[in-house]
Amino acid sequence: MKYLSTAKSVYSKYSRLLPWASLIWGIASSFWLTRDYSKAYRLGLFTIAFFILIILMSTWYSYITRISQKNQSNLKKIHINIHKQKDLFEFVGLTITQYFIQYIFMFCIPFLYFRQEWIWLFFCSFFVGMTLWDPFWIRLFKIQLFRLFLRLIATCMVFGFLFAVFFPQFIDYYYVWFTIICFSVIFPWNSLFLKQEINIPEIAASFILTIFIAIHSFIPSEYQFPVISIWVENSNYSIDKPGNKSYELINGNIKSRKDFISTLNAGKQICAISPIIAPAGFYSKIYHEWYIDDRFVDKITLPSISGSDINEQHSTYSCKKFFLNLKTVKKITTKIYLKNGIYVGRQFLIISD
Repeated sequence: MKYLSTAKSVYSKYSRLLPWASLIWGIASSFWLTRDYSKAYRLGLFTIAFFILIILMSTWYSYITRISQKNQSNLKKIHINIHKQKDLFEFVGLTITQYFIQYIFMFCIPFLYFRQEWIWLFFCSFFVGMTLWDPFWIRLFKIQLFRLFLRLIATCMVFGFLFAVFFPQFIDYYYVWFTIICFSVIFPWNSLFLKQEINIPEIAASFILTIFIAIHSFIPSEYQFPVISIWVENSNYSIDKPGNKSYELINGNIKSRKDFISTLNAGKQICAISPIIAPAGFYSKIYHEWYIDDRFVDKITLPSISGSDINEQHSTYSCKKFFLNLKTVKKITTKIYLKNGIYVGRQFLIISD
């Protein structure tokens, strides 16, 4: 215990500097972190380590609470010494847990940006921001609902990236397994099977998050948590099919109404080009849904694509020649889906007056 006392003395001396050091480290590491499909195994190992640690920390809180309530004279010497160093043990556990959760979030969040999932990007960025300031993180982590919510969001992020990388042949069942895994993570296993007493806060927190998962299963796929390891990059609209002599990209995906009408009157087509990035082993049909001013007009099946590494894109496109309400249309939207209705992304063609 001599080394623990020394460590505790050093911690007490420099504890005020640690939140700032942690904040700088958390922000800086988000920039130099390498993110690609080859790091999937590392992400998986970090996730397993995070879950082990968060379970250990929950057990630690229960253990400390139990021995704190007992008469000190009835405790063994080792229990008394551990209780005296509880602040140090708690600090070490919380710091390591914080590091793993920050790695998971910092790894996955940029893929939400690649997919232009702005709502999920804001939500997850806000959530990970709460882990950057140590005093705030320590207070939040002691709350049962926060710890459970942390497990759930980390699971969504990791599952959203790893499933298509490790099990690309089962991508059609993504949301089925997503729901099963999420329920498993928030289920109050500790209260029902590992304790004689029922932990009311844990069961209440699990029930609240169960409602969220149930609602998530019924909302449209474009608003559900995405498959973040598959996305559309550098999408464009063009006049005529790629490769034709008259093929021409529409600059900035903006076209004047006059040019738009004259292009269609000349017998040419408007094509939506959607280069898709997907991991090795991935294979699926792609669908384009066309909308005029958010009104559905057509669904087109594209050839199937096979995934490869992150440096290779798969150009997929569909074309339309006939549009209604040419004099009033303001925006053409193309939504990209995988087989089984899994949403990948969208692109817009703005018609200016």
